[in-house]
Amino acid sequence: MIPETEAAEFLGYTVRALQNWRLRGGGPKFIKVSRRSIRYRRRDLIAWADDRVCSNTSEAAVSHQPVRAGSRPLAGTRLQARRAESGRSAP
Repeated sequence: MIPETEAAEFLGYTVRALQNWRLRGGGPKFIKVSRRSIRYRRRDLIAWADDRVCSNTSEAAVSHQPVRAGSRPLAGTRLQARRAESGRSAP
C-alpha cells in the first residue's frame, strides 16, 4: 500500500485532486487505515488509469464524468440515448 502523496505522484495529479475525488467520487479506490491515514493499492491506481484510456475526444467527453445524485445527464448524452433507442445514428 502506498500513501496518498506517492499515489498522486504516480498518477500525475496533486494530493488535493485525490482528496477531492475521495470526497466527491470518481477517483481510484482507496483504503482508510485510520481517521487521517489513507492508502492506495498500486493495482487500483493502474486499473483506474486504464479505465480512462480513450481512443478519441468524443469518447473522452462523456465516458468518465462522475455522476452526482440528483444530477441530470448532459444534453448530448440524452440525444445519443434517444438516437440509440430509435435506431438512428448521429448525423
